[in-house]
Amino acid sequence: MVNILFRTAGGKETKQELGLGHIYRCLNLAKELKPNKINFLLEDFGGAKRIIEQKGFKNIKSLKKNIQLIEDIKITKKNLEEKKIDLLIVDRYHMKLNYLKIIKKYVKLVVISDLYNTEYPADLVVNGFVGFKNEIKVNSYNSKCLLGPKYQIIDKRFCEKTKNMKQKYDLLITVGGYDEKNIIDKILKVIESHISKIKIKVIVGPIGKKSNFLKNLEKKYPKNLKIIKFTKNMKKEIEETKFGICNGGITSYEFATMKKPFGIICVENHQLKTASEWEKKGSALNFGIMTEYTKIKIKEFLDKIIDKKSPFVIKNKKLVDAKGVLRVVNEILKIK
Repeated sequence: MVNILFRTAGGKETKQELGLGHIYRCLNLAKELKPNKINFLLEDFGGAKRIIEQKGFKNIKSLKKNIQLIEDIKITKKNLEEKKIDLLIVDRYHMKLNYLKIIKKYVKLVVISDLYNTEYPADLVVNGFVGFKNEIKVNSYNSKCLLGPKYQIIDKRFCEKTKNMKQKYDLLITVGGYDEKNIIDKILKVIESHISKIKIKVIVGPIGKKSNFLKNLEKKYPKNLKIIKFTKNMKKEIEETKFGICNGGITSYEFATMKKPFGIICVENHQLKTASEWEKKGSALNFGIMTEYTKIKIKEFLDKIIDKKSPFVIKNKKLVDAKGVLRVVNEILKIK
């Protein structure tokens, strides 16, 4: 049995560009690493600890938000010693290189990163970015790197055989665990005049909430619009829809796995790169950051759905197979 510590961060605090993507990625990995002992060292920016606990993980040590480097290293080292940790897995936006360099001296280290970032000192670097070709290589720190969507860490249920499930909805809208910028409201304001013509489902996120606008819209169109806070099974939600609109995070990989046509609203600037790559590969439309031009593109997307047309033909149907989490677990357990 391996004693594992996850160092991660996430939540709903504004202007952090965090959300819950890193939390869910760690949870997807932690679930497959059982029955090893799982611990969390968490910067909770709002709601993250509760989500981890709901998934059945109770060994959670909280850090104060925006912890300084020296204190972060001190507390991490203390946790490594007290809990006799064998392996540390770090998944956090804006990882500090000095933190990794120092901590690697005390424990086996796995770093999970995004976009084009691969240069980290670690025993293993995992980056499932769609912009990489699938390969294993070594970086300048002599760290083994698992690159490409073949290694993206999404829920293992997405690699289970898809049932011939009835498509209850024409459009599923979800922009992550927390809709800080009220993107869902903005999307529905664009398409409000068409809601009576199609069936739409909206997931506001486990730490999000329905705005008054959404509540009123739901009352106005009870047969055409369903709004939920969260789901326990995103695979089922995607199976039950024909098209999707999501952000440029992990959900985009989930839609791609299910081979559903989808458009990407970029909630943060760093998601533009992901959206651009999906569009180049023919798996999605890149709506970009919400602007007046974006609204036009969303309306065109919706017009095609109403006319029973596909917004585009998916070119690459084998880009993501959802077995990434299993491949990553297999590589992690090889670390001695």
